[in-house]
Amino acid sequence: MNGRESIDQQIQIDEYKLNLSDSGKKIENTISLYTSKSDYQAIKATTGKKIYNIEAVSLVINKDTLYPEEINTRGQTTLYYRRKSFSFNLKSKAELRHGDKTESLKKFFALSLSMDRSYCNNRLAFEMMENTGLFSLFYTFCELRINGQSEGIYLVIERPDEWAMKKKDSPLMIRRGYNHALDKIVTDNSVKKSDIKRYCEYYNLIYKCLDKYEGEELYKTISSWLDINSYMKWLAFNFLVRNGDYTDEVYFFFDPRINKFNIIPWDYDDLFLTVPHEGNIKNKELLAEKLIFSAEDQLDRKIAADPYLYRIYLIQFWEILDKLSPDVLRKVFENTYAELYPYYSNNEIINMSGYDAYKNADLAKLQSDMLTMYEQLRISREYYLDKVKSK
Repeated sequence: MNGRESIDQQIQIDEYKLNLSDSGKKIENTISLYTSKSDYQAIKATTGKKIYNIEAVSLVINKDTLYPEEINTRGQTTLYYRRKSFSFNLKSKAELRHGDKTESLKKFFALSLSMDRSYCNNRLAFEMMENTGLFSLFYTFCELRINGQSEGIYLVIERPDEWAMKKKDSPLMIRRGYNHALDKIVTDNSVKKSDIKRYCEYYNLIYKCLDKYEGEELYKTISSWLDINSYMKWLAFNFLVRNGDYTDEVYFFFDPRINKFNIIPWDYDDLFLTVPHEGNIKNKELLAEKLIFSAEDQLDRKIAADPYLYRIYLIQFWEILDKLSPDVLRKVFENTYAELYPYYSNNEIINMSGYDAYKNADLAKLQSDMLTMYEQLRISREYYLDKVKSK
């Protein structure tokens, strides 16, 4: 290696290096809820069950006093943890900040991130997907305080149904369950029952056509009911970040602009796993060496098995890799660390991590986790770029 090559290599290494340091950011959002002693005790002690209609003696969000229609706990597995996630439905809008962005929301979730390692996975995934055009819900970190006590780091996020219906004029949204079941249907009150039935049938037609057609005909048929290219990009992103649980973590909303379903990704607690939750043996049997992480859903298996669909999938995968350039990845990780830093620097806030899945979070662990994930992602991106180009 000559001197010029050595200098160029060092410049490249410096470009990849993360700057994980205090950037001077402050805590952007604080939600302060005062409730009855009995409700507060129930929030802390109840496991596995949702708590509805939590009494709000007072609710202050970023110094504004607001009045809720309803506050409930939410989630599934996280309900078993001391720090609960919440659904807020307010009578007037709360002003929430995320850097240069400000969003006014009446309905939103406050996610406890109790199963999110170092509290950074969801935040990393959301900004990466923003850069690929897959995700546009508003999200931001906040501190939640109940009866004057810190409940720790939370992630406020716009509700998917509100985003779909208010910003995309969608008449209906479906949460996909296991075996593509219609796990949850949310619709505007103005939508007729006959129309709800029709939209649900459109969704079911996506799966009914999988055994009827193949190749280009199958692609065109699925495309009649679903933005399949966006779906494939989401599938590719899940492979890149090794998302262990995504089959039932996606919403299908009917988009009247394109007269078909599109998707809203959800829940990125489990990133950079070796195998998906359903296991590696089943995956190898059904997917072989295909660049798809989970074989849990029938549509995903069909994309892997059909040569025509898989070729299009690889094109979508390449587009994801292209948009997530090393510079983009570096900025995503640095932005996430900068936003988390003030929360980690507050002992009252970070001490609440002792109640969560990974426990006892601190800045050293956060730095170590983020450096490891960043290097893994950067190297994986380069590897799969070459692999996709060769196919």
